Amino acid sequence: CQRFLLTLRWLWVHKAVSDFRWLFLCRYLTNVGARLFSIATQQTGLSKEEPSTAVRSRQAQQFDWALNKLDSSVRRTGRITKTLLLKIFHDICRTGYPSGNQALLLLRSCGSLLPEIPPAERTELAHRIWDKLQSLGAVYDVSHYNALLKVYLQNEHKFLPTEFLSKMEAASIVPNRVTYQRLISAYCNEGDIEGASKILGFMKNNNLPITEAVFSALVTGHARASDMENAENILSVMKTAGIEPGPDTYLALLRAYAEKGDIEHIKQTLETIEKTNVSLLDRDLLQVIFSLSKSGHEKLVPDILERMRHDRGYIPDAMNLCLTLVTRGLEDTAFEVLKTFPSNHSEGQNGDAMDLGNFFLRHCVNMDKVKNVNRLKMYCRKLQESDLHTSALQFTLYCALDAKKTGMAVELMKEMKMDGLPVRQHYFWPLLIHHQKHKNVQGTSEVLRAMQELGLETDVDTYSNYILSSFDSLDSARAVLKEEGCSLDSPEFAAAELRIEASRGRLENVLSFFPICNKRVQRIHSSKYIFNSEEMFT
Repeated sequence: CQRFLLTLRWLWVHKAVSDFRWLFLCRYLTNVGARLFSIATQQTGLSKEEPSTAVRSRQAQQFDWALNKLDSSVRRTGRITKTLLLKIFHDICRTGYPSGNQALLLLRSCGSLLPEIPPAERTELAHRIWDKLQSLGAVYDVSHYNALLKVYLQNEHKFLPTEFLSKMEAASIVPNRVTYQRLISAYCNEGDIEGASKILGFMKNNNLPITEAVFSALVTGHARASDMENAENILSVMKTAGIEPGPDTYLALLRAYAEKGDIEHIKQTLETIEKTNVSLLDRDLLQVIFSLSKSGHEKLVPDILERMRHDRGYIPDAMNLCLTLVTRGLEDTAFEVLKTFPSNHSEGQNGDAMDLGNFFLRHCVNMDKVKNVNRLKMYCRKLQESDLHTSALQFTLYCALDAKKTGMAVELMKEMKMDGLPVRQHYFWPLLIHHQKHKNVQGTSEVLRAMQELGLETDVDTYSNYILSSFDSLDSARAVLKEEGCSLDSPEFAAAELRIEASRGRLENVLSFFPICNKRVQRIHSSKYIFNSEEMFT
């Protein structure tokens, strides 16, 4: 058992396995530990420990379920949705006894695995998970603090490393090599070489190994301190220390040049890498694109895109970059990345064309980053012209309706009508249902106005199911509809009134529709939307 623990520690320290693979090992260890604990309890005859064994078993089962859910999502898409993460979080909270492994799993999911969520919101979610699980009895160790540090780094969250160390000390948690390594990264991200040097000196005094990750952080630190000369010299320092620069170091240097918009040095560094045994993946180059984009050098992105090899896994990695860029309001760059997707990805297994870019269009709508709807329409048009999407406008309209964004949906419908595409009555129903639910008379009026602008005559189903039922009385409905220019003498409106009165059980009002000399009955008889009055009451 001790040998297994040492092996597990080596795998984690040397990053021989990914975070989720390591968590699978944790799951195995949890199951083994639960069985050993149960055996020991039986041997010692301590029946009072049996409830604790049941709790451990339940925790292990729930950890298996949560890990499988998250791992499945990462395997398929390379990311996790906020909805899935919150569902798992709430399920764990309902049990009332979260384990340390469950807490670790949730914390590690609050960083770059949530590209559809803004960084600040991801950090806030991590803090919420941390506080809630701790209040429910979860016990935190150094791995949890290290996970929180990683979330801070991935989300570019600004914090004071000294305060973080103080919190660990207050909790009687001893920092390890990974802790100090990530604190150095935090200092370097702010260009604080002095602060990083203090941590580095402490590591040397305690004989903690200085890994490539530390040197990579120093490259970033010097670059952000506007000292590119020392940033470049870090590679020579590494070689002097007997450490050969690897992909992480070269990537840090490339991203440093990218932040400066120095495309010439980027190209020179890439040529240097080709002459070494170091190999950069498409995923690494995508990070360079991200650094270029967020630093305002989007025009240089095509120079990096043309170097993509489209390795296996390029699609999910590129999709996540697109989502991250849209989240940050860089949708134009995201669209350029989208256009590099291999053409064979747009065909299904049966040869039918698939709609490439659904994820991009949906996220643009949900994030509401595209303030100008014309730009969104331009994306749709270019996708269809490039045969990358069969019905981009219709899909974007669906997303806008699903997100209850009236203004955007109406603009998209107008564009569809200009293109000769049909705009149907039921397209407006999701918007009307939303306003109906909240008794939003003004919102209902806006939708009616939009329908009239598009030349749509309101039918009896729309009146009765989605408009009249939004008002407290038919009198108030008539007043508003009259202001909006709707015809109150139409057979559709009369039939809808009858339906509403009947559904509300107002028999006297229903009967008032049927006097022989009443003009209204003549309109109803001419309508195909209700039954003959004699048939209804015989």
